[in-house]
Amino acid sequence: MVGENVTVKNLLKLEDVLNEKQLHRVIEQSLTDQSNWKISHTEIRSATDGLAGFLGDHLRATLHVMVNGSTEKIQLFIKRVPCGNKPKAEFIEANNFFKREQMMFQLIEEMKAANDSNPWCAKALIYTKLLLVMQDLSEQGYSTRPTLETFDLPHVRIIASTIARYHADLANYQTKRSIDENHHWTFMEQYRDILQEPTFKDSPWIRCAAKLTSNFLKIFSNKYNNIPNIESKLTELYIEGCNSFKEYSNTLNVLNHKDLWANNIMFRYEKGVPCNALLIDFQCLRYGPPAFDLTLLLYCTTSRCFRKQYENEIFRHYYSVFSEQLEDYTKEKLEHLGYDEKEFLCWCEKSRMFGLVFAITVFPYVLMEPRTAQRNFDDPETYDKYLNDDRTEPVLAHCYENAEYMSRQLDVCEEFVERYVLNLN
Repeated sequence: MVGENVTVKNLLKLEDVLNEKQLHRVIEQSLTDQSNWKISHTEIRSATDGLAGFLGDHLRATLHVMVNGSTEKIQLFIKRVPCGNKPKAEFIEANNFFKREQMMFQLIEEMKAANDSNPWCAKALIYTKLLLVMQDLSEQGYSTRPTLETFDLPHVRIIASTIARYHADLANYQTKRSIDENHHWTFMEQYRDILQEPTFKDSPWIRCAAKLTSNFLKIFSNKYNNIPNIESKLTELYIEGCNSFKEYSNTLNVLNHKDLWANNIMFRYEKGVPCNALLIDFQCLRYGPPAFDLTLLLYCTTSRCFRKQYENEIFRHYYSVFSEQLEDYTKEKLEHLGYDEKEFLCWCEKSRMFGLVFAITVFPYVLMEPRTAQRNFDDPETYDKYLNDDRTEPVLAHCYENAEYMSRQLDVCEEFVERYVLNLN
């Protein structure tokens, strides 16, 4: 039963986010004793001061529930389609971002992946095409790393293990479905309409990114600030990199997370050492060889110096964990495909171009200080312009204010130029 006294913070009301049926569902999944409860009051607020993510409004809620004379608190994380930015909401709904996440959490339930002692994901209490509700993972000891800080070796090894378990579960599921249905079943076969790529293709988003990189290099690079026709060259290469990420025949394809920057990875620690990592935010899923997730992770969360020293170690560590998690029927399938460690390492190199393109194009958004990002990128008046035309002005302005923000972008932009424009590697 929903109580009458509901407190409000920051002008948000719980009843504007969750209806009574959804609220009951959350409580019944959260309480051990469901026989006699009543909500005494609730609190709801923005999850962060500023922009926490770019494909939804992020909220935190606390439910104070009376159960047999005592009070229990239920802490929630809520993500919903934006209410205050109509162009953004239309973009999100048109491109199935919440539908992808809804699809993944249905799969997570079918695979019982969130029930493992060492899970790669968390359970969702509610998941629809407009709304996601989860327990607040910070209450379970999980936290994210600062977005501008690169990961060290212990953190990268742990998240590589998590990604390996995630990919192995998907490979096992896909193979089992093929056996059960007596034909070559794939995620793409069933979910093709949902999995269509909205932005990382020949799109205004990518062409706008090439324009920004060109302007960025002219101002901040001491080595590559005077390359003729750099914007048109980058545009062509960015599109090539995007097109390289697709379903391939005669190899393993899985649902790649495809959004592995710092805010989408949560770590739990024992005595200050990371002992597990969870993947969150499955709105950007894309179907293709699993190596794309791993190279994307490295370019989004590590420095060039780190990659030069530890990249091969991370690749091999991932493959070892991945192999250990495979069921016998999946091992047989991969053996038939010739998908072994050598083949996987070849795919790591093939996926490098997309990993760099992804980091270059999302860093201006995700590495920006959250309040500044909200001011620049969540304004309905300028949303379409910065998404599809030219986002140079706010990005360069913040580069002058924040040297680390500039440096992280310079790291990947210059590597891309060396590898693919000048062919120096």
